Amino acid sequence: MEGLTEAPDADGIEKLVSRMKEANSIEDWSFILADYISWGNSKIAKHVGIFNLNSANDCPNKKTQENGESETGLCQVPWEMCYAGKAEKIYPNTLDYRRRQEFLWDCLDADTFGKALLKIIERKRNDVTAIRLSEAGDFRHNGDIYKADRVAEMLAEKGIDLYTYSASYKLSGWQEVEYMTVMESVTKADYGDANYTAFDKSDGKPEGFVWCPHDLQKQEGSDDPIKCGDCRLCIDGDVDVAIPLH
Repeated sequence: MEGLTEAPDADGIEKLVSRMKEANSIEDWSFILADYISWGNSKIAKHVGIFNLNSANDCPNKKTQENGESETGLCQVPWEMCYAGKAEKIYPNTLDYRRRQEFLWDCLDADTFGKALLKIIERKRNDVTAIRLSEAGDFRHNGDIYKADRVAEMLAEKGIDLYTYSASYKLSGWQEVEYMTVMESVTKADYGDANYTAFDKSDGKPEGFVWCPHDLQKQEGSDDPIKCGDCRLCIDGDVDVAIPLH
């Protein structure tokens, strides 16, 4: 366990710390981590796991569109339109849960995290095709990047992809990424595999982009739009994707 300087202010952190102190094996860590991996949601397929490096409220790029760039980057949407931030306001346990995820991420080295994650995947009855990092928050420093790419390397050996989105364009570590797919969320720098940017749909589709199939089908009235994981545009990172600003 790498050991954080200070535990976050979050309900349930004492219980998590107690469990972590008693963990003596990868199997133990896998059962702890399993409580912090979710599988699919309204936009993501169930065969895709989700883990957040931090919360929207603690995102290093929070409110940067209104207040100016942070030390890490620039968010593409105003804070009041951040869907991850909205979830932390609407659902009472979400912010504490994501802060516990961040604590767990910071306390585990890459190999322990990756091995524990693979143990979880081994126990699942259904296939796992990909892991999405950071549905909320963003990369804070190069250490997050290097750790995530090492986990991606371990998953790749089992045929599982790891993908993420980031507006932390100022971090130099992106140039070292080999295994995870990175969708850049701001056009201010050249990093990542492809671009994933929000646009006002009334202005038309930006040149060189394709609309996110899920959002497009949803806006067209589909009751069952394709989900991330079944659509692999962002997982493969071969094309620039536009999402309607919402």
